Amino acid sequence: MRYLFSVALLLAALASGVAGPTGPDPGATAKAVDKLLAEENSSKGKLAEAAPVDDLQFLRRLSVDLTGRIPTDAEIQKYLAWPAAERRTKAIEEYMARDQFADRWAVFFGDMLRVRSNTDGGAALQALVYESVRMNVPYDVLTRKLLAASGRAGTQAETGFILADDADPMALTGIVSQVFLGVRISCAQCHDHPFDTWTREEFYEMAAFFGKTRRVEHRVKMQLLGVFLNETQQTSILWPPEDKSKGKTRKEMKPGFPFALDEADGPNKHIARLTALRDAQAAAAKAKVAKAGTSVDDLLDGATTKTNTTDPLDVTKEAKEAVKKIDLEGDLYRASELRKAMAERVTDPKNRFYSRTLVNRVWAELIGLGFVNPVDDFRNDNPPSHVKTLDYLADEFVASGYDFRFLVKSVISTAAYQRGHLIGKVTVKDRLAAEKAFTAAPARRMGSEAIFDSIVQAGHLFTPKHRPGENVTTVVSYVQVASGVKEDPTKPGTKPKGEMMAPPKMVANGYDLEKGIEVDFKSALKKGDGLDIDKMKAKSAEELEAEMMMKNGTMPAGQRMRYVTKEVKTLVDDNPRFTSSMRMASPAPTGHFLRVFGQTDRAALDERRDHSPSMRQALMMLNGKLTNEAARVGPLEPVYTFLTGKTVDVDAAIKLVYREAMTREPTAEELADARVILKEAASLTDGMADLRWALFNSNEFRFIP
Repeated sequence: MRYLFSVALLLAALASGVAGPTGPDPGATAKAVDKLLAEENSSKGKLAEAAPVDDLQFLRRLSVDLTGRIPTDAEIQKYLAWPAAERRTKAIEEYMARDQFADRWAVFFGDMLRVRSNTDGGAALQALVYESVRMNVPYDVLTRKLLAASGRAGTQAETGFILADDADPMALTGIVSQVFLGVRISCAQCHDHPFDTWTREEFYEMAAFFGKTRRVEHRVKMQLLGVFLNETQQTSILWPPEDKSKGKTRKEMKPGFPFALDEADGPNKHIARLTALRDAQAAAAKAKVAKAGTSVDDLLDGATTKTNTTDPLDVTKEAKEAVKKIDLEGDLYRASELRKAMAERVTDPKNRFYSRTLVNRVWAELIGLGFVNPVDDFRNDNPPSHVKTLDYLADEFVASGYDFRFLVKSVISTAAYQRGHLIGKVTVKDRLAAEKAFTAAPARRMGSEAIFDSIVQAGHLFTPKHRPGENVTTVVSYVQVASGVKEDPTKPGTKPKGEMMAPPKMVANGYDLEKGIEVDFKSALKKGDGLDIDKMKAKSAEELEAEMMMKNGTMPAGQRMRYVTKEVKTLVDDNPRFTSSMRMASPAPTGHFLRVFGQTDRAALDERRDHSPSMRQALMMLNGKLTNEAARVGPLEPVYTFLTGKTVDVDAAIKLVYREAMTREPTAEELADARVILKEAASLTDGMADLRWALFNSNEFRFIP
């Protein structure tokens, strides 16, 4: 198909920075969406309508939604310096161009795709998703890469999506249907769907696309060379199901795609426009490539990998021979024709499920409610609230070339996105009706990553705010140390073999509970030369046995390990500096700030982020290290200059902190209360820390305007 053929050139254009033809205009699309919403709302009776948010509320909302954090004071001043009529448009352009846009929306896709850094290839997949958002890789291209991938986990980053569920055909059938098509078909695995049209046979037909896919571990002399996503000749999907076979011979199930595709282009001619757009983009890229004298393959593959011929091979002959017997192309990197065919059906522009599902997800993420709720539960008895609006926006998304940034920009440019709340102004019934009709904005709490990064930013913790040596503190930890191997009294005659010092195990003390492991996206996506097998050093039998003993926690007969617990006191220059939570390995550990505030473990398909308040959240905000360090005033941050020295200006300090934390000036009453807080404290800096701590713990801080 032409819209698939030109994608290779399109990716070449992205790789080379070619600015090709563009699709629909987001501003015009937004106006058409608002018009359709009004038309569809006309049949819903009289609806309450909220006024648009003011300029600073819009800036805060936009900053959180596009970059995952509140704006800085410098950004506020720059925004206010623009002409009032141009502010919002300019802000949209600027925030969408920032690197943080990719950080924030990679989290969205991470939740949607259930990206887990601790699964096979999970860290590389997290980096791939980030890079795809940063480069604005078309959504259909990314989807096909994820569904049709084969190869080694980590090296082929896209394999992480299927490997995350151990390449289980039954699980993947439900996952692909729900994630990409918005249909919950999973219960048809055991019986015909009780509430929808899907049958068990249709479920098995779709599962057959994954029937030959396997997760394979390849080893040489007990060494794990890698985990691979591979294709076999034999399928695991047979019909009828084992519980229904009743002695009958079960036969190989033929793949089938149960989701009906449109028979022709729609009224908006979105498919014809998609084809024309991609042909034009491919032509522009081809012309650029020809002028530069570079092939498309070079642009797609990057620089040619150079082999270091001076690097000596340090492996045993036996290991080399075993490696040579591995059919890399046939066994480890065999492409899946079945999954490729399924991926093309999933992403076919005639597949309305596919485009509508992502549009619905993004709309719900930015507005607070979807056209269909839950966002991944499209079915006949759960129709969209605004069918024409959803279909139009989905068609424009397709016509844009599945341009994710176009979709986001179109939504945030609508009047629906820029409306305020009706909380406390009308009855609950009228408010809910208005929110469902998108004439008022539902209350939205910031996501856990946005709360975290906003506290870090408002508290100036992205960079040190204290000078070295100003905050030295003693941190106490406890370690268990293996002091030696001693004779087992139950087996006399054995002799100790000397000291065996195990790596010390730190006992968690919660000191840095709110920090996390940051993923280096560039390193995670570096393409190596495959297995690197010939460069591996073969380990001796003794080394392998020792590793096995350590792994299993066993010792030779007649010996036992003796441990002692030691208290370790460490002087720490407690000058904390936090990195963005959106670059942390996901999901965060249990008990981490992100998990407490709603991040899931991304294991269950139906699990949603829970934004309801809890006692653990309150305690972490009240007593947690992050909040308290952000509240403290450091000499290297701007507010310090207003509170010390000969030019003390308490009001200026209060106003600055309000802008940094709340994206607005304090009211007269708030300013008066803040003066009292600072006056009654032991020092002005202590009082400001109390004020900032109170602001961080307010509902206004955590909720999006």
